[in-house]
This record gives sequence, C-alpha cells and structure tokens, in this order.
Amino acid sequence: MLNSRAGRMVSVAALGLLFALSSQSFAQDTTDSLQSKRQELRELQQTLSEIRQTAMEDHPELQRQQDTLQTQVMSRMRDEGVEPRKSIRRLQDITRELRSGEAAEEDQAALMQEYQETRESVLAARREALDDDGVRDAQEALQSDLVDAMTEQDPAVPEMIERFETLREDVAGSQSSLDMGTQR
Repeated sequence: MLNSRAGRMVSVAALGLLFALSSQSFAQDTTDSLQSKRQELRELQQTLSEIRQTAMEDHPELQRQQDTLQTQVMSRMRDEGVEPRKSIRRLQDITRELRSGEAAEEDQAALMQEYQETRESVLAARREALDDDGVRDAQEALQSDLVDAMTEQDPAVPEMIERFETLREDVAGSQSSLDMGTQR
C-alpha cells in the first residue's frame, strides 16, 4: 500500500512537472507568435504609411479634405470649451518642464495634476468632436477616398488593411491573455 501511494505521488508529481514544462513551452510559443505578429504588424503599418504618403502627394484634394476635417474637429473642440492648439502647447510645455528636472519638487505634483486635467479635457472634447455627425461623415469620406487613392498605388491595399486589422486584434487579444496569465 505504501508503494502504491508513493507511486501515485510520483505520478502526480511527474504530471505536475510535465504540465509546468508544457505550460512554459506554450507560453514561449505564445510569446514567439506574439512577437512575430507584432513584427508583421509593424511592417504592414510601415508599408501602408508609405503608400498613404504617396497617395496624399499624388492627390492634393485629399490634403485639402484632411485640412477641412481637422478644421471641423478643432472648431467642434472649441464648441466644447477647449482651445485645442493652446491646450496642446501647454501639455508640451509641462512635459518639457517635468523632463528637464528644473521644476521644484513641490511644483511637480501641481504640474502633473494640471497635465492630467488638461489632457482629459482635450481628449473629452476630441471624443465629442469625433462623435459629431458632420465630422464623422467627413472622416468616413476622407477614409474612403484615401483607401481608393492608395488602392490605385497598390491594388493589394484592401487586403493589407484587412490583414492589419486582423493582426491588431490578435495582438491585442494575445497581449490581454498574457497579461492575465502573469497576474495569476
């Protein structure tokens, strides 16, 4: 009986070790796969960015369309009580001041608080602006026209965009799963 109990304990221990090793192997495979997907995602992003740049240069009306959209967004943000350019400059100034180390220690907390409040107000105003029907319509039209112009440059653009979106979702899901696994 003692031998049978000892044998079972050894078997359980062996199974535990096997599970731990296979979990580490699975985690390594998952990490390798995630890194591979991230690399492909970066490469696709770079390629699409280059094609976008060429399309914008070849189609000046797209730049005008983009400028008009930006003006609409800024106007809607001002309607929300935020001066976007002024607020963004202030955020940049605070960042420089904090990074330079010139801010007195007692001022750093106040600067961080101002940064957080300013950033949140800018983001909230931007969300409101992007939720505006006119802005959303202009954004969708620009996106559609831009994809059409990019597809003229390279007929594979729609497939690249689809692959990019799929990879982005996979990476986000994989990262979330890995993060949950490390929290246990």
